[in-house]
Amino acid sequence: MNRRGRRPVEATVHAPARVTWIAAAIAAVGSSACIEIEGGAVELSWSLRSFAGESVGSCEDAFLEEVRVCWQGLGDAGGAQATTCASARSQAFSCSDETGVSGFEIEPGPTAFWVEPLCRDGEPADSGTYQVPPPIVRTVEEGRIVTLNSLLIVVTPRGDECPPAGCTCVRP
Repeated sequence: MNRRGRRPVEATVHAPARVTWIAAAIAAVGSSACIEIEGGAVELSWSLRSFAGESVGSCEDAFLEEVRVCWQGLGDAGGAQATTCASARSQAFSCSDETGVSGFEIEPGPTAFWVEPLCRDGEPADSGTYQVPPPIVRTVEEGRIVTLNSLLIVVTPRGDECPPAGCTCVRP
């Protein structure tokens, strides 16, 4: 049995200003951690391959700067979908990141998603110089993230023979 006296233990604070600063920082982070949610989000990852099926070492080898995910809701369009990102909503990610997640800004409902590589000049690669999966349809829900999984982007890296349409991101 413990027969010690019941004296209160006093905690000494050696740096009260620092404790106050840490508490204020935690409160600020906690209050700014709230995210405005006005729809769903999309998450994707990608890998690059050559037309010969070989892994492409880096985005720089194919003169790529970014990968852009595009989306269009299918509810209001009666099933019709855009063919370019210019006529849809989109978000671009650094190609070398090999992954990206959009903000919670995608309208809920059936939505078509597709990707396109962007060259160093900020413009999309010319059609026929790359291959990507066809549009993927997912149902977006408020506050949820839809996943497109890992997408394969076929490009022409430096040193490879160009397809008939030309090399990816090599402008004439």
